[in-house]
Amino acid sequence: MTMRKPFNPPPPKERKVASVVAFRKFYRIHSWAVYGALLLDPDGIDADYPPDLDDASLGTAAREALLASRFIGPDHPDWNRVYAFWSLENNDRLLERFKARAGVKTHGALYSGVGLVGLTLKDGIISLMAWKYEGRGGFSPLRGAEPVELPETASDEELGATIRRLIGISRKPWTR
Repeated sequence: MTMRKPFNPPPPKERKVASVVAFRKFYRIHSWAVYGALLLDPDGIDADYPPDLDDASLGTAAREALLASRFIGPDHPDWNRVYAFWSLENNDRLLERFKARAGVKTHGALYSGVGLVGLTLKDGIISLMAWKYEGRGGFSPLRGAEPVELPETASDEELGATIRRLIGISRKPWTR
């Protein structure tokens, strides 16, 4: 009988990830802790901004969150803390923060007309992807959509304008 070697895939390529969520009354821009999956980082950026940001300000805020993203592998000292950070209690607090900021009482009212753009920085390229709202606070990539790529050196104004355009696509009434 031949013994199989355990499958140990190579670690994922290092990258940085952030999200821009456009609610009707504010933007939520946050960084992610990255390894095999994306997790909210207790030491990352998670900030709310007014809906009337100009392109340069939107790009600046998104770039700050993207650069704050951390690649946290199993050998990182914060590995266990990041994985233990998210809980139903934290989720409820976050949802209450969003509803208060939006001035609404229900989950449905909060997410009405929401849009999301995901940003990934890898090898000097920022990839931006519009996501569609699936319900219950969840999003998925738009089927058939290709990411928009910008050089890391793109201006904040160009980055913000691209995010704003993709938010518009994300908000369209997509059918399944």
